[in-house]
Amino acid sequence: MTQPPHTPFTPWASRPTADVRRASQAQYMHGMTEILAAEGPMQALSLFQIYGKASGVMKLAAPVRKLCERTLLAGVKAGEIVLEKEEDSEVEGPEDSVGWIVRLPDQPRVIVRDLGNRGFADIPMSELAALVLEIRTQDEFMGREDIYRAVLDHYGLQKLTALVRRRLDKVLQVYF
Repeated sequence: MTQPPHTPFTPWASRPTADVRRASQAQYMHGMTEILAAEGPMQALSLFQIYGKASGVMKLAAPVRKLCERTLLAGVKAGEIVLEKEEDSEVEGPEDSVGWIVRLPDQPRVIVRDLGNRGFADIPMSELAALVLEIRTQDEFMGREDIYRAVLDHYGLQKLTALVRRRLDKVLQVYF
């Protein structure tokens, strides 16, 4: 089977940012849009974690995450960021920022990329769905296990973990 085309994942060239716990909204928006320009579309939680790490914070406590979410929503309201909520097997409800996919207004809604430095849990469900659609276009009678294997091959992964299975099952349930 031929692999579907993909775009290389380009990680943000990390640099120090204003402290995520004390940054002004303007400082935070500057950092977020810079990260999104390189890595978007992406999960909001991944965006917060990348920004936080660049500011010297290794783990985002719940109050800091809420601050990040409020700042992001202000950016959405101002038209600087586009947010779509996706159903994800790892989401704990509609307000869980794991299911928030964010991008800049001039970025495409979905880009099928290689894994890069992301974890499988960081890939937007819409990106996984686009990849599965490409795979199924090549063989519409492909079974579930073959789809799992083709997705793993695309991302250069070997093991079908419980996380991979849950997320791909959710993709197949929601999108197909």
